[in-house]
Amino acid sequence: MQKILFLFLSTIVLLNQSANAQNQVSLIDSSRIEHAADIRLSSISFRGLSVVNDKVIWVSGSKGCFAKSVDGGKSFQLKRIPGFENSDFRDIEAFDANTAIMMSSGSPAYILKTFDGGEHWRKVFDDRRKEIFLDAMDFWDSQNGIVIGDPINDRFVFYRTSDGGNTWKQLDSNTCPFAAPGESMFAASGTCMRCMPNFSIAFVTGGSKPTFHWLQIGKKYQFFDLKFLPQGISSAGAFSFDYTDKNILIVGGNYAHDTTQTKQGIYTYTYTKDGLALMNPKPFYTNYRSCVTFLEDAEHFISCGTKGADKNSTELTITMPSGNTPMTNLSFNVVRRAKKGKLMVMAGDKGKIALIQ
Repeated sequence: MQKILFLFLSTIVLLNQSANAQNQVSLIDSSRIEHAADIRLSSISFRGLSVVNDKVIWVSGSKGCFAKSVDGGKSFQLKRIPGFENSDFRDIEAFDANTAIMMSSGSPAYILKTFDGGEHWRKVFDDRRKEIFLDAMDFWDSQNGIVIGDPINDRFVFYRTSDGGNTWKQLDSNTCPFAAPGESMFAASGTCMRCMPNFSIAFVTGGSKPTFHWLQIGKKYQFFDLKFLPQGISSAGAFSFDYTDKNILIVGGNYAHDTTQTKQGIYTYTYTKDGLALMNPKPFYTNYRSCVTFLEDAEHFISCGTKGADKNSTELTITMPSGNTPMTNLSFNVVRRAKKGKLMVMAGDKGKIALIQ
C-alpha cells in the first residue's frame, strides 16, 4: 500500500513539474541579441511579434528597429532601418526567414516589406495625414491582408492588400464602420484586430465605448458592447482578442492603472445567416492585459501586460474566475504562438524578448 501511495504521489509531483516546466518564461539574455554599438537595447520597446515556426521569430519596435532569430530564439540580430529612426513599428507579419512586412503607428504611417531577411526594406505604403494612426495588421493568407487605423471623420480606416503586401489600397469609407465619439483602438500588440474565416474581420476598441466589431467588408456588419470592461476613459477598454472555432477571448483594462484587477471575458460564438453571434460570456479577473493568445490545445491561453503574464483555462474560468497561473511579473506587451509549431514568444519594453517553454 505504501509503495502504491509513493508511486501515486511521485506521479503527481512529476505531473506538476511537467506543468510548471511548460509555463516557464525564459528571458533572452541581452548578450544573445547582436546589435550595433549605437543601438541601446534598453531604450527599445517591442510591440510587434510574428512567430513563423519553431525556428523563425521576427520582432518589431520603436526607434525604427526590428530583430530576427532563425534558431528558435537562441540568438537574435537587432537592426535599425536607415531613414526610419523615428518610426515606431508596432506590428509585423512574417511569412518565412526572408519575407516580412512591418507597420508603423503615428504620422507619417509607413508599411515596409523585406524580401531578403531584413537586409533591405522597401517602402510599400505611406500616409502623411496628421490624423493617421495605424493600430494593427493581419493576413488571411500569404496574399490577402488588411491594416486598420483609428477613426478619421468618424469612421475607422482600412487599407487592404491582395498581392502579399506589395501594394495597399484604402477601402471606401462608406464600407467602414462608424466610431462612437471618443472610441478608438490600442496599438499595444498588433492584436486588437484579426482576420477571421470567410474574409471577415473583427476588432476591439476602447475609450468612450469598448466594443467588439465584426464585418465582412461591404456585406455584413455587427457590433457588441463590451460592458464588462472599463469605459469612458481614454486609457481603458479592450486591447486584444484571440479566437478558436468556438471561443472568442477579449482582454484589456486600464494601462494607466495597470495593477487594478479587471474583469476580462470569454464568449462562445457561432456563425448564423446574419453573421456572428456572441453568447454566454464567462468572466475572469487579472491585471491590465495588452495581449492574449490561445495555446495549441485551444483550451488554455496566455495573456500579458505591464505587470506580468499568466496562463489560464477556458474551463476554469467558469468556476475559478481568478484561477490563473502566474508565469512572470516582468512587463511584456505581446505574446504570440508559432503559426506552424509550438514555440511561444513574448516581447516588451527595454528590449525584452522571452521564450515560453
